[in-house]
Amino acid sequence: MKKFSALECFSEDGVLSKALESYEFRPQQLDIALAVEDAIKADKILIAEAGPGVGKSFAYLVPFIVWAVSNERKVVISTYTKALQNQLFVKDLPLLREVLGIDVEYALCMGSENYLCLKRSASFDGGDLFGSGDGNKGIRRIMDWAGRTVTGLLTDMDFIPDGRIWEKLRREPDLCSGRRCRHFENCFFMRARKQQAASHILISNHALLFTALKGSGGILPDFQALVIDEAHTVEDVATSHFGVEFSSWGVEKLTSRVEDLASAGKLEAAKTGKAGETLEILRKRVGELRRVSGEFFDKACSRLPRKEVASEFDPRDMGCGSINDALKELSGALSLFSSETADEDLIEMSGAYAERADKMNENVSVIFRERPPGYVFWARVRETKGGANVAFNGSPVDVSAHMRENVFEKLSPVVLTSATLSASSRKGDLAFLKKRLGIGDPLEISVDSPYMYDKKVLLYVPEGIRDPASDKSAFKDDLVRHITEIYDAMGGRIFALFTSYEMLWAVSADISGSRPDIYLLKQGDMPRYVLLDVFKNNRKGMLMGTTTFWQGVDVPGSSLECVIVTRLPFGVPTDPVNSARIRNIRQSGGNAFTEYQMPQALIMFKQGFGRLIRSHSDRGVFAVLDPRIRTRRYGNDFLKYIPQCEVTEVIQDVRSFFTEHQAMG
Repeated sequence: MKKFSALECFSEDGVLSKALESYEFRPQQLDIALAVEDAIKADKILIAEAGPGVGKSFAYLVPFIVWAVSNERKVVISTYTKALQNQLFVKDLPLLREVLGIDVEYALCMGSENYLCLKRSASFDGGDLFGSGDGNKGIRRIMDWAGRTVTGLLTDMDFIPDGRIWEKLRREPDLCSGRRCRHFENCFFMRARKQQAASHILISNHALLFTALKGSGGILPDFQALVIDEAHTVEDVATSHFGVEFSSWGVEKLTSRVEDLASAGKLEAAKTGKAGETLEILRKRVGELRRVSGEFFDKACSRLPRKEVASEFDPRDMGCGSINDALKELSGALSLFSSETADEDLIEMSGAYAERADKMNENVSVIFRERPPGYVFWARVRETKGGANVAFNGSPVDVSAHMRENVFEKLSPVVLTSATLSASSRKGDLAFLKKRLGIGDPLEISVDSPYMYDKKVLLYVPEGIRDPASDKSAFKDDLVRHITEIYDAMGGRIFALFTSYEMLWAVSADISGSRPDIYLLKQGDMPRYVLLDVFKNNRKGMLMGTTTFWQGVDVPGSSLECVIVTRLPFGVPTDPVNSARIRNIRQSGGNAFTEYQMPQALIMFKQGFGRLIRSHSDRGVFAVLDPRIRTRRYGNDFLKYIPQCEVTEVIQDVRSFFTEHQAMG
């Protein structure tokens, strides 16, 4: 096998330049590739910040392809968004395999709940879900897909299935019979695992990666090296996955499954006469859990905010003893049933549900009784069409020890990369990331974007907007006025980024009520990827979104020519995890604003800016409507943090910029 070096691949007359007509030599890309190569040789951690347009995916893929194939090793490439995960799998790796002429094997890694279970679909009738009408149409549609799918992956559907149906059809790891299943040879998930076992490059996502790192065996094949792309999101993902949860949906899911099990056991008892006596006990235990959990969550709902606001709580106000007892009794009844039934499937299911009840019982004890130090405990009530979900959570305040123990002390080399890793206006200042993730002595590199922002971007910072901290209502009115002015100047193709749902809904309601001619799309109207498709195909659209649209969204070309930041993205101080991190820093004698709040806001701000220019031909307007960027001392840090570009406070300049753009074609 030819062992291409980074220099041979990425130089001006290198392999990629000769093979790809559209390839552009970028010295920044070569620098990143050389740094990745050095990290592999030295078996070290590398932090690599690479601005938009550098081509960092190729820069880390090529060295790791060569290393993995040469040494028969496995590398996990982990992304935050499914869009990047798909790009790597569908576009980048096939192209590099062909260009390099290296027989690299690669596989897409998705959580098992994303796969259709052939055993469950074969026995599914859906009669307990719907009576008739649209519900049955949904069943027929998904069952038709089940009969023709090649991958069995939820993400390959060309429609959005009813969640209640998919939950009955998807793979559940603790219900899998493995080789004993008659569908084993054709199992979609097992085929995927076989491909993963034979692959050098595994394309994962952060959620799946941290589930595997937490200690859930069999989630991913053993691997020796790791690339974490979109690494600016890692702290929050790790915080979630190293935590615990107890929710009303979780209880409902468990009790519904056990009731299904009891129904199946009743049929078996009618045929064989066995296990019949324990069924009544099992049904009583399920009923008791439903009763005490219903009372518990009703009480919680009366004491918690109902606007999807996360809030800390006093466990003494909740009282969880009856929950612990009911879960323990249910687990015992399931174990008893498992020991008396003769049906292998029922034995498997009852054992799995007993383990779920035990794990839920453990989480209840951690959240309401043990409450280990270093964790923050919080709750949220989320209203949905199917009813309210009450979730209690416990999350580590500082994940650095978890990261060291589960990632950096177990794996090497490790590469962490993103366009936004520096947390100050000083280039290459990676101290924030290193401290938050517990990284000791890494290799470091930071390269700028090759895009000429001074010629491509107009920064619009208007005057006359009132301070959101002193008068929220007046600020909302000013946002409506200025966003409408920008829309009239641009005519569409606008992202408006908010930091709260409350302000998004208030502004969108005012604009919709006064300007029906504006084609307004907002987060929550439809799934994110559907919203983006609709936006891309309508040049008069304006899309309003919160955190999920600040990052990981790629709309190149003229479909997006203006990004509006409505408010500087400081974390919500009342958010329990955010608040606990701030307290932790202050208790250690630090300055929470300079050490955490400001760096976090700068990174998110630059992520928002990064939505605008996604290719060399893009141009656009970046509007900041928070007056504090002008009036507060820290405002200048935000302006220094993004690339230098032309600045204006006059709306006519926005109109002229757009007209000039049109004239240039």
